[in-house]
Amino acid sequence: MSVKITALSENISDNPELLPDFGLSLYIEINDKTILLDTGSTGKCLNNAKKLGFDLSKLDAVVLSHGHFDHTDGLVNLIENGIKTVPVYFNRYMFCERYWRRTDDGDYYFPTMSGLSPSYLQRNKITFKGLCGDVYKLFADEDAYILSNIERVCDFEEICPDDYIKSGGGFIVDDYKDECILVIDLGSSLAVLTGCGHHGVINICRYASKVFGKPVSAFIGGTHLAAFGSERIKKTVSALKDLDLKILAAGHCTGPEAMLAFKALPFFIPLHTGTKINL
Repeated sequence: MSVKITALSENISDNPELLPDFGLSLYIEINDKTILLDTGSTGKCLNNAKKLGFDLSKLDAVVLSHGHFDHTDGLVNLIENGIKTVPVYFNRYMFCERYWRRTDDGDYYFPTMSGLSPSYLQRNKITFKGLCGDVYKLFADEDAYILSNIERVCDFEEICPDDYIKSGGGFIVDDYKDECILVIDLGSSLAVLTGCGHHGVINICRYASKVFGKPVSAFIGGTHLAAFGSERIKKTVSALKDLDLKILAAGHCTGPEAMLAFKALPFFIPLHTGTKINL
């Protein structure tokens, strides 16, 4: 099996030829199939794909990991540039009304929900599926899966208290019911790819291993550790040492403190715009 992953966009670009974009977008090649996991906030992934020689109009699937704008709104750029025949997959809870409670310059709710809507996708004749099951196989002939309803079993990976959804007449803490991850079965192990990894790196790896009965050898994507303090980061680094990981490629919402801490792990790769990983 040949698996290649290219970060088409991330918050930071180390390559002056490629544009950074707040959020994340990963281009995944599995043999002759191609998947785009997330599209960033403005769709710079399309510009970067052209520079790297990737034709996004020939994608086999777009997977949106959750309903925050910095992972979904770049899809508008693809659609407005005529990429309308690629099927789009997401969890059925993606279109909840979402907010971040900001306290760094006041105390208010900042809207973080996706700018997409089912009606927008329908008007543009986009084929899409709001998935209901916990495991969805993307292709009949390739072992690529969308995994949802992630169990929370790690005692230190609590829900972030700052993300909210509108529910009824009020607001409740977001339990990230919409979050899904991409899992590639490599044969003897698994590769896990996330947008933000809101449920926590350890929870996600343990759940994927439970579902597929194999260890996770590669974790690629966001970890959402920027929302937490030093103690959570220390516990995460310690727990990662007990996994069978060969690659931890983290970026986006991981945050500078966690990125620095991850450098102590011999299998860590900073994930920035243009990063390439072969599995």
